[in-house]
Amino acid sequence: MSNRGASSAALPRVRALSAPAVTGSSGFAALLSFLLPGLGQMYLGRWIRGALMILVPIFTVLLAGVFTAIADPLTSFVLRNAAEVTFLVAATLFMYHLFVVVDAFAGRLRGMGSLGGRHIVDYIVLGLVCFALVGFYATAYRGSAPWAGLFTKVFAPIANPPSVGTNSGQDYSPPVWTERERLNVLLLGVDSRGDSTTQNTDTMIVLSLDPVNKTAAMLSIPRDVYIDRPGVFTDKINAAYAYGGYDLTRKVVEDLLGIRLNAYALVDFDAFTKIVDAVGGVVIDVKRPVRDESYPTPDYGVERLDITAGPQLMDGQTALRFARSRHDTNDYSRAQRQQLVLSALRTRISEGDFLRGLPALVDRVGSAVQTNFDPANILPLAQFGTGIDGDAIRSEVLYPCGGSYPHCELQSSGGDGGFYLIPDRAKIRDLAAALFYDPQVKSEGASVEVRSAGARNGVAQSVADRLTERAFVVSNVTDGATGRSAVLVRNGSKRYTANALAAQLGGLPVDTLSGSETTAADIVVRVGTDFRGLATDLAR
Repeated sequence: MSNRGASSAALPRVRALSAPAVTGSSGFAALLSFLLPGLGQMYLGRWIRGALMILVPIFTVLLAGVFTAIADPLTSFVLRNAAEVTFLVAATLFMYHLFVVVDAFAGRLRGMGSLGGRHIVDYIVLGLVCFALVGFYATAYRGSAPWAGLFTKVFAPIANPPSVGTNSGQDYSPPVWTERERLNVLLLGVDSRGDSTTQNTDTMIVLSLDPVNKTAAMLSIPRDVYIDRPGVFTDKINAAYAYGGYDLTRKVVEDLLGIRLNAYALVDFDAFTKIVDAVGGVVIDVKRPVRDESYPTPDYGVERLDITAGPQLMDGQTALRFARSRHDTNDYSRAQRQQLVLSALRTRISEGDFLRGLPALVDRVGSAVQTNFDPANILPLAQFGTGIDGDAIRSEVLYPCGGSYPHCELQSSGGDGGFYLIPDRAKIRDLAAALFYDPQVKSEGASVEVRSAGARNGVAQSVADRLTERAFVVSNVTDGATGRSAVLVRNGSKRYTANALAAQLGGLPVDTLSGSETTAADIVVRVGTDFRGLATDLAR
């Protein structure tokens, strides 16, 4: 009798142990973990588990991203197989999120029994949450797949580097940009029509961005500039890409301008027209009519081109013709028109929602757009580029001497061997130094006094004028005691500018200004009888 009583007394305890130990709504917990993985666990009092479920995927994605970015072989693999990697990532995140939702619904219990004993409403909520998860990740994958295709096609030089031991001579290493230094990008326009056997560059523009002072500059290099560098390249500069791809082109342009190129972008004419059409055309104020009786057609014929003066909206084909025509004027006015089109395109992109349609556009364009720019810097570059005020963009062209141009750096040469433009390297590097000044020098704003210390009359003033062109802040020009040329620092916090001055002035020594010498400037440039000239003068 007593044993039966004991057994019956124990039954309620057994039932209590088999019931789900849930202190809140399981359906609501699942919903919370759908909104933020781990939030449902916290709702049920499982704080550590919930925090881990939030933090673990974040750190995993960050570590995987950093490792992919710094490991070049892995970067190439990911870009080459971007579509498959995107699907794998989406599927992994979906499975993880589904696990977190189910875990929040189960609460502290384990096993299949942990999902039983809930209210019907909780099961309905769980079903709706699972259905929403499928829809969310399917939509996310559909939206990201075109971007994956974009990265594979645009960054083909990185995604498909040449095998070790090939003789291509190409440099496919992603360029480094700190977002604090000047970014120089070489823009190449290539005529790749059908059966074309060469890839001479029809357009060559150096686009330079100053992210510190929010300015930009463009310099067009005429296609007939003659490069005479035995052992490297000897021909017109527009043939460099056909002979040695970007690596040779980079070397030639860097040597000509005396600057470092961070990256390049290669666009053929078909891609250019599609890009312009994708943004709804470009608005260009045509300063003078363009009439060309022999504009080249895709089938290697000619046609008549007539573009009237005045502001107008141009579609892709018209903009291309406006930028390419050269029979009515010359390569120099054509270079100016090309820069007008680029500026109008930048304005159009900044005004519209271009990024949303970019993947579909690149999918149509295919491999006609290529760059070796680091993918991680694309968004910062896009935001910066579209945010520059139009008045902060300076446009220049290398001009021939003997005409009514604002400056000249080239000498015309013609004969039976063809027409060439012989570059004056010192003049070209002077112009490049003024266009592509050091952003940190301008930002530091150190005041500079140029002091004649026995130099010939006018030399100190000439140095001051040329330094001013390079964004140095020259406060005054004075005369002093005879001495050797040097850069003397009064304000130690302006040491960066002092070192930059020394480099610009042909490697002058940098020293501390003597306490016996008085000046209100941060730095004194002493120009003595031994002064040989600026670094660009030594390039002759």
